[in-house]
Amino acid sequence: MLVYLPLTLAGQVQDTTAAMEVLEPEEGTTTSEIRFFGDYYVAVGETSKENVKVYGGDLFVAGTVDGQIVVVGGDAILEASAIVKGRIVTIGGTVYQNDGATVKGEIVQANIRKGINIARTEDFTEGEDFQKFDFDDEFTTKERLRRESLIHPDVDSFIYNRDEGLLLTPFNWRWDRGSRSTFRTSLSLGYRFGQRELAGRLTLEKTLGSGVGPTLYVSAFRQSRSDDNYRIPEDENSVSSLFARQDFLDRWGEEGYEAGAAFRESFVQAKMAYRSVEVAPFDEVTNLISWFKKHRNFRPSVTVSSGNLNSITGNIIFGTLNRDFLSTRFMISLEGESVLSSDNLEKFDRFSTIFHLSWEMGPDILIRTRTIVGESQGVLPYFRAFGVGGLGSVSAHPYKTQNGDRMAQLNAELLLLPAFINDHHYFALFIDTGNAWNRDIYGFTDFSSISENALSAAGIGIGDEDLDWRINIARSLDGGDTWKTTFRFNLNF
Repeated sequence: MLVYLPLTLAGQVQDTTAAMEVLEPEEGTTTSEIRFFGDYYVAVGETSKENVKVYGGDLFVAGTVDGQIVVVGGDAILEASAIVKGRIVTIGGTVYQNDGATVKGEIVQANIRKGINIARTEDFTEGEDFQKFDFDDEFTTKERLRRESLIHPDVDSFIYNRDEGLLLTPFNWRWDRGSRSTFRTSLSLGYRFGQRELAGRLTLEKTLGSGVGPTLYVSAFRQSRSDDNYRIPEDENSVSSLFARQDFLDRWGEEGYEAGAAFRESFVQAKMAYRSVEVAPFDEVTNLISWFKKHRNFRPSVTVSSGNLNSITGNIIFGTLNRDFLSTRFMISLEGESVLSSDNLEKFDRFSTIFHLSWEMGPDILIRTRTIVGESQGVLPYFRAFGVGGLGSVSAHPYKTQNGDRMAQLNAELLLLPAFINDHHYFALFIDTGNAWNRDIYGFTDFSSISENALSAAGIGIGDEDLDWRINIARSLDGGDTWKTTFRFNLNF
């Protein structure tokens, strides 16, 4: 129920206790196209003659909507070619309008931060509450990359780390007749200066159906691989390696091929593949440079057993995919690999689950949590072991100070956003806890042993309103008087 919210109309602010009726579209003779828990697309050249209602998803409009629009729990995003002849109502979201989009009716926004905001046709494009955006990034790219993020993701053009040295990937090409073909060929090609060799991936895809259905693919590659990608983004790790001689990812080299299938919808994405690869450690790179901390030594590279490895891999993610987690959102990721045969390793299965939950508990007050659970069967090799401690895991502790074939980790933080503290910065209070152990020591149901042996830390962070940087100060909570300060270019998780 919306009560005592600021109502903005033509520059005036009034108090209202009965605002819900303004959120309903005008009744007409048209029927409704309704979508629950998924994004809805009106493509270029397409005309929707009906009212469009989207619940729990985003609406992307590049064509024409003759009726009216209601989006609950999502955003309405309009491309330059969009024409909307009726009213647009977003509840719990925002209207994003590209230059050139035409809306002939009212724009009504109701969300927890701004209350109820109404703009008329003649002035809504000028109001600061209606944000402009680069449509190619927010709409076209999202639709075009629905499967590429699963099968052939773009590789950062510049990567720098202790194992590959400088990896430049200037070529990220895709051929699919401008996204009109159900066949696609993708090529990423670069050079590892530290290893003095080419690296990249070549992928062939065939989409079944209209271009957004299941996809079959085969891919050949020479790339690095890591189980630690949840800790820190690759670009931030490159900056840390170059400026401070710190690499927060353990990785190894893989060369081979995989073949499988992938599927993506707005609420769920899944991928399964057969992989045959040659696994190898990286040769030591001795000519690494850093702009600062030149005398600091990188962590040693992880010890890897070389040889051929054949496995089945898969992952499934469902929830609010590709969305801003500075609002109430959730996402669950399940990932697993089962080794079928290997030259030098015994068979093993490795599984991990990551659960993200964000809750906007009040205007500009947000609780974010991440829970990670890792499990395995068989003899898990050391370079595939779970590790707890360090950046992206438990603060104020050494990197992977605990290792094992099982793990449990929880990260949580309370964010006070800039509008709440009336400043250009945000504050965070966070707590981390986690434990990695071997299954022969105790099980997942032995909560007392898990908590007794867990690492934990708490801290405070401050960052800028654009999330470009953040400083954290954390203290260990499990007996030691250890303090640690970190500088991040992202949120903690």
